[in-house]
Amino acid sequence: MPRDDDHDPLGPARPLLLAALRLGGKAADAGDPQGAYDLLACAARLSRKVKGLGEVADFRLERALDDAENEADAAAQADELRGALEGLVGDDEDDDEAEEPAVPAEPLAAAQAYIGMAISIGAPAYNTGDHQGCYDVYAATARMVLATIPAAPEEARAKLRAALDKCKGLAEPNEQAWAMRHAFDAVGEMGGGPPLTSREVQLYLSLAIRLGAPAYNAGDHRGCYETYACAARFLANAQAVPDATRAVLRAALEQASTQQNVTRQAWVMREAFDSLLPKPAAAPGDDPPDED
Repeated sequence: MPRDDDHDPLGPARPLLLAALRLGGKAADAGDPQGAYDLLACAARLSRKVKGLGEVADFRLERALDDAENEADAAAQADELRGALEGLVGDDEDDDEAEEPAVPAEPLAAAQAYIGMAISIGAPAYNTGDHQGCYDVYAATARMVLATIPAAPEEARAKLRAALDKCKGLAEPNEQAWAMRHAFDAVGEMGGGPPLTSREVQLYLSLAIRLGAPAYNAGDHRGCYETYACAARFLANAQAVPDATRAVLRAALEQASTQQNVTRQAWVMREAFDSLLPKPAAAPGDDPPDED
């Protein structure tokens, strides 16, 4: 669930940076320093737009981006920015809500989990106008998945490779971002996910809320909905998730697909998530809607 941001200088930007560090570290370890840097830089820029970010944290993010840009090569840039972001998120580690679900061991489920993290960063970035950053996040994640999860189903790997190849012939970041997103959605809808405990299901739902709520509260209702829908599809395809939980998520996805207003789509998903969590919150984001 969303944390109490009164004592956190990062506020709602914390989960975005945590997800970026997780992905960026994997990309760097896979031998893609440029992808790692681009991914981390996109998340840092996006975090500076999040409502609730403290002034000191904003200054530190700005300085981190400037310092990294002045490094000589991509590896040094990635190391500089990664170290700065780790310093920021490490300022307040004593919080049970900072717990994040482990990436599943099952290859397809692991790929879907990383894709979900990428969408949680890329979708809000795209919707705030950073189309290049969105594509960078998606492309870096796709390359990382291909490099680090060789046992993923060939159908999933083929979709990611085809999307990356297609992007080489596209001139506009907008088109590149959508090409990657279509591939991500196709992989996300594949069955055969991991066995998950009820606690892990709750962690995934809570993490989706922690990522989607800042987007909603910053006015990016589409980014919020896309984050929620991605998590819902992942869990609906996971093994050993109770049938009742699957039914709630699938019904919410179906209901949301019939809504023309993206704000209502976000509400539909959030209400479903709240019904599955022990202590439901009140709204798609942290702030309830205005009442007439």
